[in-house]
Amino acid sequence: MAETYVGAVLEAVLSKVIPVTAEQINLAWGLKDELTRLGESLEMIKAFLQDAEERRTKNNLVKLWLQRLKDVAYEAEDVLDECSYEILRRKVEIRDQIGRKVLDFFSASNSIAFRFNMANKIKDILKSLDDLNKLANQFGLQQIVADHEPPVLGRSNVEAISFLDDSNIVGRKTDVSKVVGLLVNPKDEQVVSVVPIVGPGGLGKTTLAKLVYNDVNVQRHFDVRIWVCVSNDFDVKRILKEMLDHFPNQHALISDSMNAIVQKLKEKMEEAKGEKEHIRYLLVLDDLWSVEKWEELKLCLKGISETGGNGVIVTTQNQSVASAVQVFPDRWHQAGRLEDDECWSIIKERGARGSPVPREVELIGMEIAKQCQGVPLMAKVIAGTMSNVEMSRGAWLNIQTSDIWDSVESVLKLSFDRLSSSSLKKCFAYCAMFSKDYCFEKDQLIQLWMAEGFLGSSTAMVDIGNTYLNELLSNSLFQEVEKDTCGNISHSRCMTWCMIWHCLCQSLIL
Repeated sequence: MAETYVGAVLEAVLSKVIPVTAEQINLAWGLKDELTRLGESLEMIKAFLQDAEERRTKNNLVKLWLQRLKDVAYEAEDVLDECSYEILRRKVEIRDQIGRKVLDFFSASNSIAFRFNMANKIKDILKSLDDLNKLANQFGLQQIVADHEPPVLGRSNVEAISFLDDSNIVGRKTDVSKVVGLLVNPKDEQVVSVVPIVGPGGLGKTTLAKLVYNDVNVQRHFDVRIWVCVSNDFDVKRILKEMLDHFPNQHALISDSMNAIVQKLKEKMEEAKGEKEHIRYLLVLDDLWSVEKWEELKLCLKGISETGGNGVIVTTQNQSVASAVQVFPDRWHQAGRLEDDECWSIIKERGARGSPVPREVELIGMEIAKQCQGVPLMAKVIAGTMSNVEMSRGAWLNIQTSDIWDSVESVLKLSFDRLSSSSLKKCFAYCAMFSKDYCFEKDQLIQLWMAEGFLGSSTAMVDIGNTYLNELLSNSLFQEVEKDTCGNISHSRCMTWCMIWHCLCQSLIL
């Protein structure tokens, strides 16, 4: 995924070339020709990126070419930043010297030295770009020129339709009914009854767990319901702290021991019981990958409430994890795949945006639904991509015949490649700094994007950030986690489990 991030870096560099060139003319540096050539060379080399993207996985030389281009792009960005700083410094100097007839000799000599230094640096960069251009031709890379568009408010289709709510889930009624039955009708009155939901990535285990969590029968049966995302960090103390944070005005201190937190949880359960004879709690442990400390956690859960009937839902991709946490072999649930018509229902709702689908286009859409292999995430992601292309036989046929149907990761990669702008891709790539399954505040993330300069410099940066966030949500590259009282998204989580995230992290580290 390095090349898509390189595209965003090149866009940032190109956006600096023109203003720097215009400013330096006024200061008589004599770098106009060098900067103009730099901009032209970057534009030419940028045209190779789309073809390089298609070849990088099959050609290590192309992958190395992309890495070298990324390094050169950063070198160019550093040079332009130096020029921008010098422009600002010279403006201040000239302002301070207004009224003098002759500028200070040392100031003039400094400008000559700066010009000489920058000219040499740009010359080296141009040589590197020329070498990369020759290599691209040797590799047979094709130039595909795309119009450069800076961040523009409202250019995405997503802004017009807003974010499509996940409340309309298809094909999960039977699954929900089975898991609810396992929870509310345990075989015996164990203190903690565990029901694993197991299945490969993208099959909707977390979505199924949410539906169960909010089911009316579950709400009636369990007095307290708590959700904890475990992911790779199976830390018992952290899980207990997050359970305690569920209760209002109660937060565990860092120094609190596990025994102290368990005791606080027990007290909170007693308070919640009120006049009831006993209280039952439901704990969801989402995305569990390890059972190394399972017995330790289970012992703590028993200490929270000694009354039987408490439930734990575990979602996991690992069958061995599901086997280790369950007590009875038949008390687990395999998340099922959707039917083809259910996948088509998702694609039609999201991809067609409520518009009627012509018959010839619908036939292609139904074939695309079959290629989703019953995986709801694939249907959602491909639908988000289709919503941003023309609803025509040719456009949908291009998606159907594309080489992306090997895995969920490949479909997510297509969704990323077809994001509306390189600036948006850069915003998504920036999120590689977050840990796996990190849940972030929407406003905080937009502020971080603004601070990095990803949203331009207009007064509409917040609106652009919201537009970008909605597009990432619509393409299932982000997940909605929480809404505020007005129905606006307040917290989101990145699709960090997938291969596309791994590739992005590697592209940023390399």
